[in-house]
Amino acid sequence: MTPLRREIDDLTLSLMTTSRQARAGAQARADGSSPAAGRRHAGRGRGAPGARGAPRTPGTATALDPYVERVAALVSGELARRVEVLRAEGSAAEALGDADSLADRMLAAVPEPSPWAELGPFYSTSGIARVLGDVSRQAIEDRRRRRTILALRTSDGAWVYPALQLDERNRVVAGLADVLARFRPDGPDDEWMVAAFVAAPQPALGGRTIVEHLRAGGAVTDAVALADERAQRWSAAP
Repeated sequence: MTPLRREIDDLTLSLMTTSRQARAGAQARADGSSPAAGRRHAGRGRGAPGARGAPRTPGTATALDPYVERVAALVSGELARRVEVLRAEGSAAEALGDADSLADRMLAAVPEPSPWAELGPFYSTSGIARVLGDVSRQAIEDRRRRRTILALRTSDGAWVYPALQLDERNRVVAGLADVLARFRPDGPDDEWMVAAFVAAPQPALGGRTIVEHLRAGGAVTDAVALADERAQRWSAAP
C-alpha cells in the first residue's frame, strides 16, 4: 500500500468511526429520553465524538450503513485527487492538515443527529458558522439577535441551529427571516414553539411546512400571513 493510499484510508476510517459513534449516541439519546432530556443531551454535543481533541480509535469497515459507505467512498476519492495535485505541485499532503484536523473540518459541515424527529439534525454555533461560509461566531450571534436565523437554546444554555432551515446552497431559506421576525420569544420554550411551528405541515400551504413552502419558491407573503396569525394567537393566550 502506498503512503498516499494509507493516508486516505486512515482518514476514511476516522470518518466512518466518528459516524458510527454519532449514530450510537443519537440512538442512546432517543431511547427513553423526553424532549427536555433530549435538549440537555444536544447541548452536550460539544463534547461528542469527533470534536477537536477527542481520541479516535480506528475501526473496521464491516457492517457499515450503506449511506456511510457511499459518503466515505466519495470523500476518499476526491481527497485522493486533491492530494495527488498537491504532490504534483511539490507540496506535502500535510498542507491540508493532519488527518484528525482535516476530519474535524469536514465533519463540521455535517449536522449532528437530533432526538427531535420533527426538527431533524442540527448544527452547533461553530458548525453553522462553517457551513455559512466560515463566518465568525460573532456574525452568527448577530444574526441570532436579529432573528435572521433559527436558533434554539438547550436546557444547559447551548445554542443549536436546525439544518432544515438551509437551502441546497447552504444558505438560510429565503423568506424565513421574515417569518421569524413576526415572533418575539420571551424564553427558550417560546423559541422551541416557533421552531415546531415552521417545521409543522400547514393545511393552508397544501400540507407543506413553512420551510418547505419557502424552499420551493412559494410566496413569502403566504408564510408571513400564517406567522402573523399564529403570533397573534399566542400573544392573546392567557
